[in-house]
Amino acid sequence: MLGIRQAAAGIQSAVTDVLFRDYHLSEGKFCVLVVLHQNAQGIAPSVLAEKVGVTRATVSAMLMRLSRDEMVTIATDTQDGRGKKVTLTSKGRAFMDEILPPHYLRITKLMGKLTETEQKELARLLNKLRDENTRSE
Repeated sequence: MLGIRQAAAGIQSAVTDVLFRDYHLSEGKFCVLVVLHQNAQGIAPSVLAEKVGVTRATVSAMLMRLSRDEMVTIATDTQDGRGKKVTLTSKGRAFMDEILPPHYLRITKLMGKLTETEQKELARLLNKLRDENTRSE
């Protein structure tokens, strides 16, 4: 287990340290921005929290800061007047268009150390560990 933790920490550091160092971006905010980038039509804050794997309160705090930085807009959902919808601003989309290509290149380089078969097997094993942990809680 210690080996798995050390490998995970090394991988996470290789990916997220660059985001923080070069873009002053936490892993949480990055995940929020990625989900928003993938959902150009906008997404409810509750769905965003679920996709990112954080509480609604955590996503709310992140959205307030991202809104202050003019990276996202939070508006009333036109289809459900009681709900909210979060979208990237043009500034947020331009930012993501700048940082995603080198990010994906780092991920590709990291995963390139494994064959395609090994990548699939790694994903399968990690999902199995995650699923087993979720059931035992």
